[in-house]
Amino acid sequence: MRDILQAAKRSGRNRSSPVPHDPAIPGSALLRRPAQLVEVVMSLLVDSLDSDSRLLESRVDILRHAPGRRYIVEVELLLGGGRGDHIERRHIITKLYSSDHGAKVYQTVRELWSHGFASGHLTVPRPLAYEPALKLLVLDWARGESLRSQLLAQRDVSQAMDRAAQWLLKLHSCGVQGGRRYHFSHHLHTLTQWKQSVTEVCPETDPLFVHVLARLKEKALTVPDQELTPTHRDFSPDHLLVNEEKITGLDFDEFCQYDPAFDVAHFVAHVRFLGLKFFGTLVEFDHLADRFQASYKSGAGDYSAARVRFHQAVAYVKLAYIVAMVQRPQAWRRMATTLLQEAQRFM
Repeated sequence: MRDILQAAKRSGRNRSSPVPHDPAIPGSALLRRPAQLVEVVMSLLVDSLDSDSRLLESRVDILRHAPGRRYIVEVELLLGGGRGDHIERRHIITKLYSSDHGAKVYQTVRELWSHGFASGHLTVPRPLAYEPALKLLVLDWARGESLRSQLLAQRDVSQAMDRAAQWLLKLHSCGVQGGRRYHFSHHLHTLTQWKQSVTEVCPETDPLFVHVLARLKEKALTVPDQELTPTHRDFSPDHLLVNEEKITGLDFDEFCQYDPAFDVAHFVAHVRFLGLKFFGTLVEFDHLADRFQASYKSGAGDYSAARVRFHQAVAYVKLAYIVAMVQRPQAWRRMATTLLQEAQRFM
């Protein structure tokens, strides 16, 4: 193993552009010294490596940076056997956090792994390690192409939509008890903050935003209660990998105990949002959103159309915020207004 770590110090190429310094993320300094990051990762993987493995080459790529919150980084390792007659290429996903939230995510994925998501055609990535000093989460690489990419390529994803619904049904019924208990009051507080941010940069949306929030408050009093269950809370085509018949769910940073109807509504809204953003209309993928929803409904023991519609309104408000404050695509003002109008329609 010592040979591996010595090799790690000499290896570690970074194909990314210069890494922005993010003092809020303790482990970000490692991204400027990729060989050191590889060394840390290798030390965390020692129990899963053959005793005669040696590092031949490595590569580090930054996949995403959420300033002040986290980096998502791919680490590729080329490993050789002691006699050099066996070569293994291994891919690892690491997340560097600004807080101890990574420890909670690690625990969540471990619980999911032990509650039926370790094998079969509905899975999550294998949790490998968490390093608290660096706030570093290490996950195994999951093969596949994102459902989002397949949608935008306009492939036939009808069966993938059915399997996405099956994956979500499995999550909602898996029995994992971890994660915070989330309630609509938390959502309403966030929505109010988003309203202030959006209307500052897009004041023409203020009357519509005020009306939507008022209606959400009213509707919240009439929507039937639901027992809290394991909820992804950021479920979308971005966070599903499709590998033939296998579906792997990703990104459990928002995992909690909440109303499962929110995941259904959130996914449908995001499918329709892709149509708006890339094809100019919310209805581009309606047939696929409808298929997902019908597939989920057919397998759910307790399905409330009223709760799904309510949470769809919430999801469209969230997307209006993302468009106005995070993504800023072309015609973002028109898109934000369209999304708020859609939220109003579901009221």
